[in-house]
Amino acid sequence: MLEIKNIHFEYDKEILQDVSFNLKQGAFLGIVGKSGDGKTSLLKIIGGYLTPSKGEVVQNGHKLKNANGMLVPGYENIALVHQDFGLDLYHTVIENIKEKVLHLSYGLQKELIDEMISLLDLEKLVNRQAISLSGGEQQRLSIARALVSEADLILLDEPFVHLDSPMRRKLFLYLQKLREVRNTSFIIATHNGEELLGLTDEVIYFKKGRIKRRAKPDTFYSNPRSIEEAEFFGLVNSIRIGEKRLLFRPDQFSIHNNNNQKVEIEFLGNQKFGPLYYNNFRTMRGEDLLLFSFESMEILKCIYV
Repeated sequence: MLEIKNIHFEYDKEILQDVSFNLKQGAFLGIVGKSGDGKTSLLKIIGGYLTPSKGEVVQNGHKLKNANGMLVPGYENIALVHQDFGLDLYHTVIENIKEKVLHLSYGLQKELIDEMISLLDLEKLVNRQAISLSGGEQQRLSIARALVSEADLILLDEPFVHLDSPMRRKLFLYLQKLREVRNTSFIIATHNGEELLGLTDEVIYFKKGRIKRRAKPDTFYSNPRSIEEAEFFGLVNSIRIGEKRLLFRPDQFSIHNNNNQKVEIEFLGNQKFGPLYYNNFRTMRGEDLLLFSFESMEILKCIYV
């Protein structure tokens, strides 16, 4: 069990304000918010790399030391994937990974290192110094170091920003498997909430250093409280009906009269992306709409939402 209690953090200005939440072992939590809203600072405090101005981090009933009370920052059983990657730049890829498993037997070291190299497509880079790698390659190496450490809790700060779609899917599946096998806990901080849908158990919406909402990913997707919150989790339509503002996703509509609100629309054009048409419409009030479908919708004159 991880307990974050009343965390405050200041650096020239107040960055974190009274942040508190619990995380059960084996849970998968997402934190979403804009850049500069304090997500990275929070992960560094949880990982033992920053000292909060106030508050404490408790793991399994034990209060963890602050970073300024340790000779070497960081905790053995909490791994952090930094945005700046935290690599030993003049060591090779394989040396960087091996540093995290030196306490294990040679056979287990080799097994884990080989597994990480294969998972993150590092086979052709094993003898390259980290400083010579691209940003995406360094990110994959940083993730490998965190995963191979067998930590109880893994903190990932914008972990997918440099990864292509096939690598993301591969990593998603591995993280889910790791949780099942090791009961590892994860916290992922990102500005792209779509990455958290289908991966996390719960999501915290972070704004200006405060927790604004904690809910299931599907709740954020289907029932956002504001346009700003909604946009973190994908495309959203916003229209006014009477005195009310209505938010709905491009797939959350009906073409049949189902006693919902009727909205008259004018077709503007569409684009095809894979099996889906992205249909662009405009309401009679001049509001732009995007609707998804498997067939072109140019003859559509109204929808129900």
